[in-house]
Amino acid sequence: MKRTLVAAWVVGICMMGWGVEAMAQQAEAQFRVLLEVYIAPGTAEEFEAASKDRTASMVAGNVDFGRLASVSEDGVYRFMTQLGEEFSSVAEWREQLAGMPSVTVSPVGIIDHVDRSIWQLRPDLSLAPWSTVPLNSPRIDGAEIGFLHEIRFYPKFGRAPEVADILRRITALAVSRDLNGRRLVAELVVGPEAPAFRLVFLARDPEDYYAQRARDRETMGEEFQELVNQVLRLCRNVEQENYTRRRDLDYQPSN
Repeated sequence: MKRTLVAAWVVGICMMGWGVEAMAQQAEAQFRVLLEVYIAPGTAEEFEAASKDRTASMVAGNVDFGRLASVSEDGVYRFMTQLGEEFSSVAEWREQLAGMPSVTVSPVGIIDHVDRSIWQLRPDLSLAPWSTVPLNSPRIDGAEIGFLHEIRFYPKFGRAPEVADILRRITALAVSRDLNGRRLVAELVVGPEAPAFRLVFLARDPEDYYAQRARDRETMGEEFQELVNQVLRLCRNVEQENYTRRRDLDYQPSN
């Protein structure tokens, strides 16, 4: 379960570069389906076997849409499916899944429940290689990423445009300070908790994350802290969670 942030923690955490490994691999994709899988206690081994079996079915079915896997500190598995630039790609993805071979390992009794949501990338709010914002070489490349930190902002009713504007100003500030972290911002388009913005922070490991956070905090200074405080005042809730990358549970199409 995600943990609610206190204001001081948000100020500290937001100092690191935002991004996600998939963006370097498929920069044109704009939509993502996010599945957060909650499993029964003590069934991690069985669930991972079922997940790998499903990946084999996707391979056999020639599914065109790749997915990236990670697991939270609380044991929640997260699968992010890369879609296309148009929302219609959601229907195409569903059709391909329906047409792939049946799985041989049943998840019945293993999965407690699954939260599903669809997010749209916001390149105008992000600092990343595919955006129009100038960027130095990224601090770490995709192969080095082993740790992810996620923050979700839930704006108060009618305040989402203001939150987006401040996130855009934060990106401009990062550019002016020559920060080289990749920063991804996505907006919730289908899900029970809309409106929401999702920020993902990448690092080699927790130690790397917190060290970079401290360096960026010093570089960004008080101006950044004030912008973050403005975001907090516009939100009804803020959550954060840590994840470990699980490349062994990924699926990447061959085409």
